[in-house]
Order: sequence, then C-alpha cells, then structure tokens
Amino acid sequence: MNRFVSLVLAGLLVLSVVISGAAVVFHGAPPAPQVSVASGNAAAGAELNLATTGAAAAAGPSVVKVESAHGLGSGVIIDSRGYIVTNYHVVLSGAAARQPDAQYTVTLANGQVYQARLAGTDAPDDLAVLKISASNLKALPFADSNALQAGTLVMAMGNPLGYAQSVTLGIVSTPKRTVVENGPAAFIPDMIQTSAPINPGNSGGALVDLNGRLVGIPTLAAADPRLGTPAQGIGFAIPSNRVSFISQQIITSGKVVHSDRPYLGLSGMSDLTPTIVNRYGLPTDKGVLITGLVADGPMAKAGLRAGDTITLLDGRATPNTAELGEVLAHLKPDQSVSMTIVGSIGERSVKVTLGELPVG
Repeated sequence: MNRFVSLVLAGLLVLSVVISGAAVVFHGAPPAPQVSVASGNAAAGAELNLATTGAAAAAGPSVVKVESAHGLGSGVIIDSRGYIVTNYHVVLSGAAARQPDAQYTVTLANGQVYQARLAGTDAPDDLAVLKISASNLKALPFADSNALQAGTLVMAMGNPLGYAQSVTLGIVSTPKRTVVENGPAAFIPDMIQTSAPINPGNSGGALVDLNGRLVGIPTLAAADPRLGTPAQGIGFAIPSNRVSFISQQIITSGKVVHSDRPYLGLSGMSDLTPTIVNRYGLPTDKGVLITGLVADGPMAKAGLRAGDTITLLDGRATPNTAELGEVLAHLKPDQSVSMTIVGSIGERSVKVTLGELPVG
C-alpha cells in the first residue's frame, strides 16, 4: 500500500500544477514536466486492483458458509485441523438450535460439504468455534488488530443474503468502538467499526486487510435509531486479537477459561430520557439508570439497587450507556473503582470491586 499512497500523492501533486491540460510554470523555476494526471490515476487504480484481487484470492479459500437450523451465516478456517470460528448468534439463535443434537453444515469455498460439531462458545463476545472432520485446510493468518488505524482499507468476505464468496471494500472508520448490546455482557469493547458493507449472512465471516490476513470477524451492522433499519456504512467486527484469545482457549480446553473482561453485574440498564426522569421524579437527567442487578454480583454486593443512577465511574462521567461502556472497557477484573450514585437518598459514593465477566 505504500506504493499506492505514493501514486495517489503524486497524482494530487500533478493536479495542483496542471490546469486545463497546460502546465503552469512558476517564475524562477524550470518548466514543469508534462505528466498526465490520467496516467497517474490509472497506475494508482491498477495498484489498488492488484492489492484487492490478491487479498481476495489469498483469503477466499479460508472463508466458508455456515448453515444451522435457523439460518445462514459465514465462518473462517483458523486451524488446518478443521476448526472454524463464526458468530455465536449464527449457530445458537432460537430454541431449536440449542438442542444437544443441533446440526451445522459447513460448505468450503471449493464446494465440499461437511457436518460440523460445536467445539465451544463465547456468548459475551458473540463468538463460537465449529469443528469439521477434515485436515490440511487452509487457515487464514491473523493480523495484529491493535495495529489498525482509521482509514485502513479492509475487505469483508462472506455469504451476505446467501451470495457465496462475496467481497466488499471499505475502510476502518475507527479501530476501537465500544458497542452497547442486549447480550449477557451489555457491552462489547474495542470493536472495529468499518464502512465495508455488512449484510445478513456476512456474520461470522472475515474482515481482512490488503495482505489477505484476518483483522476481524464481522458481527453486526448499526441500526438507524429513528427507523430501526440498518445504517449505511456502519458495521462492526470483533478484532482479530480478541478472536485469537478466545478461539485458542476453546480449541485447547473446549471452553473459555478466562474472559479477561470486567464485570459490574448489571442485568438491566437504561439511558435517562425526559419521560423516565419525569415519571420517577429523578434528581438528575444525565446518567445510567439501573433497572436490574445480578444477585451477588459486584454492584449488588456494594449495596446498589434497581432505581439508582450511575453518574460517575472511576472518576469519569457516564451520562449514558455508551459512555459507561467506554469507561468500563478500560478497566480490569478485580480492580477497585469508585462510583457516584444518585438515588432516592441523594448522591453518594461507593466502592465496587469489579468481577470477571462470566464465561461458559
């Protein structure tokens, strides 16, 4: 990509000194070379085309189709012995798929079809690992997701709407976005936000860089809060470093042993809206309203209760659930943190010792 960037910059430089096809000659400077902007753009386009086609060819054999009792998704071969990572929601959504004899079908890029068993799951991270009876498969190499930067070109590969081996191109919009979700974790930290189109069926597939390496597992698209429809150009992927950390535990132990994620013990929460503030006569309009607590969880042990409002965590303001997730994402299990609470008895400060997010 360094050469591609150089070509683009060169094209911009040529454009700055060429007007209507005539070179501008500055006083005291030698005549500007007659360089074609069109030829520079063509070279840059050819360079990008080689990069994208090369990445798609390299990663394609490792991206598979995953079918379960309730629908269709994608998966990625991460171990030549037949281990495939996908999303938890691809393999375990709906009561029928939760049966012990649930069936999963995996179709490789070359058309070979296998029956798969569930090797292990991680619901809080929306990850699962399947195992097929095959060997010498092409595993997709992992890239270091911590090295991603905003603007990095990436490609989403999978089976959107059943269209096998589809590839879309976009950029990393931000490499670390905390996403609020309705699952057991409440928050998924450090998600990769990308403009590469992600549609139903892309879930569990591959987000790859232009070297054909895995940088993330696409998992969801943002929804327009007004219309409830998928937002254009806003999708999220689980970073490859987290995928590797979780999947290797499943391959080795058949389960996740350590989540290494902090845990508050919240079972329900809500942003403060004017309606909620007025209905319950709350003394503040900024914070996160606790609507449910896990019995014997860290917050319950600290004396918090439903109806309390969190306004500060570890000294940082938490005006809404998204900000609470951002603060929590930077904390660690067993860390003791201060929390400012507004409740029926006024404002108070409490100490909470964070737990480790339960696994299983």
